[in-house]
Formats: sequence, C-alpha cells, structure tokens
Amino acid sequence: MMTGGCLCGLVRYETNAEPVLAGHCYCRDCQRASGTGHVPFMVLPREAVKIDGETRTYRAIGDSRLPTTRHFCPICGSLVFGEPEAAAGMVSLYAGTLDDPSQFKPQVSIYTRSRPAWDHVMGELTEYETTPASTHPPK
Repeated sequence: MMTGGCLCGLVRYETNAEPVLAGHCYCRDCQRASGTGHVPFMVLPREAVKIDGETRTYRAIGDSRLPTTRHFCPICGSLVFGEPEAAAGMVSLYAGTLDDPSQFKPQVSIYTRSRPAWDHVMGELTEYETTPASTHPPK
C-alpha cells in the first residue's frame, strides 16, 4: 500500500498497485511547475489510485503535443498528481507527496536534454533525452 498527500492534508491518495514506470523528469514544464530541476514521478493506472479531496488543475500542452493536467491542493498549493493525455488512463503521482518516500524506486531519468548541470541524481538509471517511447535512444 502506498499513501500520500499534500502538505496540509486536504488531498490524499492511496494505491495497492505497483508503478508501471518511476523516475525523474527534467522537462522544462516539470521544472517550472515544481520550482526545482526535476520532478520524481510514478506512473500508475488511474483506476488503481483512490484520490480524496478537492484539487485545482492547470492544463499545459506537453512535448507529445497533447495536454497534461496537473492537480494541486487549492489550500497549500502542493503539486500532487498529473494526468497526461499522452498516457490515457494513467496518473502520475509525485513522489515527494508519499507518506513513506522510501517506497519510491526510480528506474529512469527522462528529458535529460533539459537537465540543469546542478541537478544530477545519483544512481544507475536509464536515461532518455525525451521519453522511453521516443525515437531517442537511452544514454
């Protein structure tokens, strides 16, 4: 069981599913949305994640040219999860919102072409200039 939520506790989630993919996203959208060099994420089937509490949303066009909807708490502003149309039926939980952050097991780093020189995560992760589904081979 993985549980988590926003800073103030208004938005909570839980799931028994294992992530389909987990990693660090260095795209410029994630950098701007988080105010950091990357966002640690976990992709899960939407129907496997129970989310409680009201969220506000912001929609932006992603690299896929399809919209991504980011959900954040209307009280504390924590970015909690996203729903990319490029991965219909999936949800991206942001690992910083986990109650037990040790449950986050990253596999990949994506959009490394946008990674700042000052933000390198330690570990042996497969790296992609864009996404694993792209035509860019891993580094």
